[in-house]
Amino acid sequence: MTTCKTFLCLLIIPLSLLLQNVWLGEKAEAAGQSSACSIRGKHAIELSLGLLSKFRSATMVSAGSTTTESEANGFIGSITYTHWLEEQVSIHITSGALDVDASTSVDGSRTFMETSTVVPLLFGVKYSPFRRPIGDVMRPFVSASVGPYIGFTSKVRSGTDTRRESYSETALGSRLGAGVDLSISRLFILGVSAGYHFVEDFNNRIGAEKNYSSPDFSLSLGVIFGKGK
Repeated sequence: MTTCKTFLCLLIIPLSLLLQNVWLGEKAEAAGQSSACSIRGKHAIELSLGLLSKFRSATMVSAGSTTTESEANGFIGSITYTHWLEEQVSIHITSGALDVDASTSVDGSRTFMETSTVVPLLFGVKYSPFRRPIGDVMRPFVSASVGPYIGFTSKVRSGTDTRRESYSETALGSRLGAGVDLSISRLFILGVSAGYHFVEDFNNRIGAEKNYSSPDFSLSLGVIFGKGK
């Protein structure tokens, strides 16, 4: 009996140590996976492409004159810097192009050229309602940002003499949006976002419009960097 008890003790001790090591290994693996999925304290640079923008180019010819126009309307694209304060909260700075117009008119010896663009510079916050990504991949979010929308216009008239005129204006605006970020790897993030730009009127016409409030739908690709927390 004593020999049997001794044998059982000798068997239970290494078995318990083995089970403990397995449990600790699984715990460490889960912690490693959690750390790998964590974005708290990390940074990202994202490039976005607007999918609702419209491009148009036209040439009109009449007796003695020719007019060429090229324009891109709506949100065209942007570059964004993002920093995650927490798993669910990040701040970002975005600069992009909301509209680009260019036109040239030639009438005899006179030429008129005009170019214009609207550049938003927005500061905002993004919030995800889920503490952890869905399936370790998907992070739904809502976002809000505010900042100046800067309009630039340049005009050149040439004939017997040449006159140049350029000016810029700033209108306050904001953007509200929602979307989904997909963590395709530890280094890359793919995003889809829809939103609306609320912009005040410019005092003067910038391109063809004074007001550039409009919806946008975009696709983005970002590079994540930093050690995180």
